[in-house]
Amino acid sequence: MSDRHLTRTAVFIILERDNKVFFLRRANTGWADGLLVIPSGHVDKGYQPREAVVKEAKEEAGVDIAIEDLEFVHADFNRDKYSNYYFRARTWTGEPVMGEPHLSSEALWIDKDNLPKDITPQLKNMFAQIKKGSYYSEIEDTS
Repeated sequence: MSDRHLTRTAVFIILERDNKVFFLRRANTGWADGLLVIPSGHVDKGYQPREAVVKEAKEEAGVDIAIEDLEFVHADFNRDKYSNYYFRARTWTGEPVMGEPHLSSEALWIDKDNLPKDITPQLKNMFAQIKKGSYYSEIEDTS
């Protein structure tokens, strides 16, 4: 038996304008329902992280992003569970909307300097790390 990690990989996209970030409130997913997240998803087989985040931005927020308009901002590793990659879109086409209303209950623009308490712990960590200028962090998940 191997001791190699078999973690899942997820990607997240920050859509930001006028110092506000686009958030979705999760619903009907079985994970973090009721909490605020940014558009995100798993990296499916055959995709690179940047390709996956472009796909998720279209599916979850209805926007088109060119790969060259992505800026890598952070990565974190959640012990034995997830490797997460976070990107910021420098620009995009379309107006962000709730692209999957069966998986979200609302879409909001929230001031990035005044984030609410009901965002996921991973995003709290990521935004704090970005403020510190850190591109990498490790998460100790106790659940």
